[in-house]
Amino acid sequence: MSLALQNASGGNFCLSNYTLTGLSGAATTFTSIAVPISIRGAAFTRAINTAAASPTTDAVTAAAMTLVANQARVFCFGANAAGSNQVIAGPVAAWTDTTALSTEVKMPSLPDTFALCATVVIKGGATTVGTWTFGSSNWNATGIVIDTVVNRFSAPDAAIYTA
Repeated sequence: MSLALQNASGGNFCLSNYTLTGLSGAATTFTSIAVPISIRGAAFTRAINTAAASPTTDAVTAAAMTLVANQARVFCFGANAAGSNQVIAGPVAAWTDTTALSTEVKMPSLPDTFALCATVVIKGGATTVGTWTFGSSNWNATGIVIDTVVNRFSAPDAAIYTA
């Protein structure tokens, strides 16, 4: 039986621990280490990010990524083949039941030009005032809750739940 290894298909992967940090305080920036990535099977390197500006628009829709009170969504950090930082937001979910792992947040559709490196669920609590905007509003804005970052090799194989 042949495994047809000569016909192996490419994939999009982050080939090291992205180590995403800095999503706290009166800032809109983030930090990560340099990592090798694969996009459609081709190898690239995503350079180090030190207090890098967070993208202000979704890499797929070009829309602002926002939350208001009682909403949650997943934000996917990654890069394209040019090494540009990109973030893609999942759809908004209602977040009113704050018991452990009670709210499912759905992953967005990820294009084949994007290597996923980390995900984080961000929630607008009941005390969130107005609209919080990713990349423009501070990480420590009133009412905003940032879950633990999950550094990724590839997209998760199951739903993401938040408390």
